[in-house]
Amino acid sequence: MTAESALRETSVRSSLSDRLNPIVVKELRQAVQSRFVIAALMTLLAIQLVAIGIYLLTSGDSLLNFDAGRGVFLMLFSILQGVSMLFVPLYTAVRLAAERSDTNVDLLFITTIKPRSIVAGKMTAAVVLTVLIFSACMPFMAFTYFLRGIDLPSIFISLALGFIVVIACAQAAVFVACLPVNRAFKVIFGIIGLVLFGMVYFATMAGVSGLIVGGIGSRIGASDFWQGAVILLVVIGSLTGLFFVLSVSLIMPLASNRALPVRLYVTAAWLLIGAAALIYSEVEDNHVPVTVWQVMFNLAFAVALFVAVSERDRLGRRVLRAVPQSPVKRAWSFFFFSGAASGLAWAAAMIGLTLAMTWLWAELYPSRNGAGDLVGSAKWLGGMCLYFFCYALSGALLRRHLLNRVGAGLTWLIGAILLSLGSIVPVLFGYLIFFGDQWWSEDHGKWLVGNPFAWSNKSHRVFYASVAGVWAVMAAALSLRWFIARVKSFKPLNARTGSLAEDDDE
Repeated sequence: MTAESALRETSVRSSLSDRLNPIVVKELRQAVQSRFVIAALMTLLAIQLVAIGIYLLTSGDSLLNFDAGRGVFLMLFSILQGVSMLFVPLYTAVRLAAERSDTNVDLLFITTIKPRSIVAGKMTAAVVLTVLIFSACMPFMAFTYFLRGIDLPSIFISLALGFIVVIACAQAAVFVACLPVNRAFKVIFGIIGLVLFGMVYFATMAGVSGLIVGGIGSRIGASDFWQGAVILLVVIGSLTGLFFVLSVSLIMPLASNRALPVRLYVTAAWLLIGAAALIYSEVEDNHVPVTVWQVMFNLAFAVALFVAVSERDRLGRRVLRAVPQSPVKRAWSFFFFSGAASGLAWAAAMIGLTLAMTWLWAELYPSRNGAGDLVGSAKWLGGMCLYFFCYALSGALLRRHLLNRVGAGLTWLIGAILLSLGSIVPVLFGYLIFFGDQWWSEDHGKWLVGNPFAWSNKSHRVFYASVAGVWAVMAAALSLRWFIARVKSFKPLNARTGSLAEDDDE
């Protein structure tokens, strides 16, 4: 080897090593040196070995049955899935939460590593640990094929499903670890997460059991199987991506444009999944895909209304430096930048576009299967989103004019309190004042006027819509001056200061 080739090889290795995410290197280095990780992996292998040994020794004549492999696989898979869903998310989240704590939080802000790289590094390390666990247990799973009652496609597809679920749970745990709350709230959210993980675990086991019993090998050529698999992957992938961008946003500095990646991702997902739903609806001659799409995203945008009003009222200099100079680009970017006004405009616009697309699709294909469910769900979600808009905007008005000492980050709480009062107080008032009266006994549905979830009462939808419409117009009129001021202030920093040089010197 010549000196030139040696130098070239050294430079290539250095280039590759420099491209590696340092978070991945740190996490994997500490994982292989951690006694906890080694003990957990060895314990899992011991449990698998003992479980399959006990089963083989105690089964007796049942091993001669044609479903012995199926039972052994489900037993081993339940152990693997349970341990993986508990260990990998917990290990990843605890390490990130420790770095996110008040004693170590400075490390996240002084490092030159981008927030996206930090979260991606944590998740890559979680993926490698999951691969290590699944690869160590896969020989035990493959052994069940020789016990009969199960085929190899069933084994590998079930393991792939379990792997994807573990990664999704790990990403959700990373999101909880990134929440800017104290330790007590993180423990509470962690307990809620464990409960949800338990529900996901039982749902995964039920799905895998159904696939194993039915036999995946016989369904490989069936279109229904692949359609269901693709839909499941899209749902899990979309949620995992959403938790990823939310985690990145949470560890970004407060002065940065934290809403941009989240809104871009949700908008892209809305567009791509909506296009897929329209195509699927056209192919299957059924409105169900469009119905699922509009319900899923309208619920997300309804929650986004409360998140939007809790954002900061005025943009910082760091965000304003990124505002485009072009008026056209600036108009588009206003919806995606941080800020309460931008968030409200984005959420309201996306709700309107979703309902408009749903109405247009129903008008184009009125005789297609599921047209009634599509129209009914659109009306229900439209009314609910209208009430959510009223409560969120009213909470923002109340905070700005009466509760100005309350931080903007708690505006969602004020809106949630108003929503609870609006849903409960009218019913209690009607019960205490008019109970037993003819109007109350025959027309009590009107007392649900403040409840956003009461749109199933079709006989009073016009009344609900009228009240919500008047309320929305009044709240928007009272907020119009504030909104126009935020739109006018959304300009590049040099346009606001009037001097580019002065801005560059800062």
